[in-house]
Amino acid sequence: MQTNNFKSLSMGVLCALSLASCMEKDLYQAPEEKTADEYFGFTTSSSCTVDLNYGLNYQVVFELYAENPLSEDKDGNIIKTKEEPVYRGATDKKGIFNDFISIPSYLTELYLYSDYLGTVSPIQLQITNGKVSFDQQAFIQSKRNAKGTSRGVTNSGYKYPEGFQVLGEWNEIGCPTYLSSTPTEIDGQLMYNIREVFIKPGGSAAMEDYYPEYIGDNVNIEINVKKPTEIGLVMLSSTGTKQNTVGYFTYPTDQKPTDISQVTPIIAYPRISTAVCNSSSTAGSMYTGDRVELKYWDGTKFVNEFPAGVSIAWFLIESSYNQGTKEIMNNKRTFYSIRDLNKSKEHRTIALKNKSGEVVAFGMEDATNFEPTGDNTRKGNFGDAVFYLDFSDGSAIETGGVEELPDKSIDNKEIYNSFKGVLSFEDFWPSKGDYDMNDMIVEYKREIYKSVLTSKVVKVIDTFVPKHDGANWQNGFGYQLTGIANSDIKKITVESGGIVSQFMEGQDREPGQNYPTIILFDNQKAAINKTFTVTIDVAQERFTETAFTPFFNNKFWEQTYSKFNMNPFIIISANTGRDKEAHIVKFPPTSKMNFSYFGTGSDVSRPDEGLYYVNNENMPTGLQISGISVGTKRGTDFLVPVETTSILEAYPKFGDWASSFGASNPYWWKDPDNSKVITQ
Repeated sequence: MQTNNFKSLSMGVLCALSLASCMEKDLYQAPEEKTADEYFGFTTSSSCTVDLNYGLNYQVVFELYAENPLSEDKDGNIIKTKEEPVYRGATDKKGIFNDFISIPSYLTELYLYSDYLGTVSPIQLQITNGKVSFDQQAFIQSKRNAKGTSRGVTNSGYKYPEGFQVLGEWNEIGCPTYLSSTPTEIDGQLMYNIREVFIKPGGSAAMEDYYPEYIGDNVNIEINVKKPTEIGLVMLSSTGTKQNTVGYFTYPTDQKPTDISQVTPIIAYPRISTAVCNSSSTAGSMYTGDRVELKYWDGTKFVNEFPAGVSIAWFLIESSYNQGTKEIMNNKRTFYSIRDLNKSKEHRTIALKNKSGEVVAFGMEDATNFEPTGDNTRKGNFGDAVFYLDFSDGSAIETGGVEELPDKSIDNKEIYNSFKGVLSFEDFWPSKGDYDMNDMIVEYKREIYKSVLTSKVVKVIDTFVPKHDGANWQNGFGYQLTGIANSDIKKITVESGGIVSQFMEGQDREPGQNYPTIILFDNQKAAINKTFTVTIDVAQERFTETAFTPFFNNKFWEQTYSKFNMNPFIIISANTGRDKEAHIVKFPPTSKMNFSYFGTGSDVSRPDEGLYYVNNENMPTGLQISGISVGTKRGTDFLVPVETTSILEAYPKFGDWASSFGASNPYWWKDPDNSKVITQ
């Protein structure tokens, strides 16, 4: 019995041990694999929906900036930044734009800018839930409502210079209460033509460089009424920041005044301002299309029609409107369209006519700080006050010194968008690295040129500059247009200062690749600070801009286009072979890659699922940072981590940014630990 009992106990213990062993295996089995979405991609670009409605009947080219693109110099002139915009685009022929764009993910606002007539610029737009919106008509109405703009006449008691006449009252920001109730719509082609002459801020604006014939010594503007007519004065634009006043006067055609005391000046616009620059409280009293019906002063009263035998001239009082007192002051200089009335007899006005000979526009210059003399207005743009003239009878006017408008359009114009940033690579892959992310650091810039009319890409220009080499190996660098067929690229031209890759075999793209692939160099040590420019000629009318937008994180967009159209990589130890590539996390390798490296070392890629360059530490092999450059200026540049110092230590906020999938500390690169980055 005892023996049988012992056998039974032994069997029970064995079963218990066996069961415990099974339970232990269940409790300590390997953790489940992460899904692809559980790995962060280590890029800093995001999608933003842009919804614009300018309310215009013509196409507008616009730009979006990370910061206000306009500023004022010490003389009050508007200066436009030379920085590239975050995005540059064109509306349809109704002034409407709605599309996805790619922006640096750390931005919280954008500035909308356009130099096209009829647009209010710049406008600060908040990014809300990945979207910015702007309805210009609603914006204008809200500004007017906020400022209490009434069309009715009030007993304001606002003052104006003695000896002047006024057409009516104005409100606190200088907007006339006698504006026509309906803004004037101007033909789109005419708007293009007028804009061509009165150049907005940015670039060279000297009239003498563009249209010297408009300001020749023999040019004297005359606008003579030969038949009775009514005249409407329509605001187009003002690029000035001064609080100027604009008006007119008449005189018998055969008695041109030699002194202003011989005429009666009439104020038409107490304050002209369309540029929203640094002060939203003082900008925007007038908008394109605002119209004033001019009246003829017969010596005792105003009448609607201007009689035959008189001429009309213009004046601008510099910095005359006082927003504090709401009065028009006459203690500033006044400039006239009649040159003999100006201090130096300089040009202050340009008037232009259409092909039918009708005067349609004039522009005035208010600057006094030109070199070599203050009144050398030939260097001005004459865009400080630009107006459209509308005569009830266009044939009622004859002119002198009025040139014909150039015939310009938006046809065949190309615009481009520029995307720049930093690429940073770790070359220990697939082994565990030190993750100092400085084994190769490259600045990149992509310019995508497209037709304004069709929005189709014409060419792409990519620029790469290797800025830092922290590697022990001899590494190469290249990139692939993953997802773009070789047949869709007509030609690729590389300017490299004589540096070429052996892997290109003398071709314009690497042979044997499924997609266009360009290897720029095989040895980063010989390429540091060299510029590599790649021009890609694209098959015409084939692609929209989004097909080439780099690092674009947009799920809807990815259903149609490849996310990897700029797929940069390093070739690790390029001197020993071509088969070992390190890419940005989750970006695919090229067909030259030896796939046996995946799943070795610390790499946990799953090529069969299309998941590449992820590791068990969730650290990057390649990193992309949008919108910045490599340098030593804290808060502006990407500062290179010190050798063998993990980027987690060099940038204390990097870890939180990565673990939050970019939601926290999007500006992590602005706050390095100065003791762990290269600062000089």
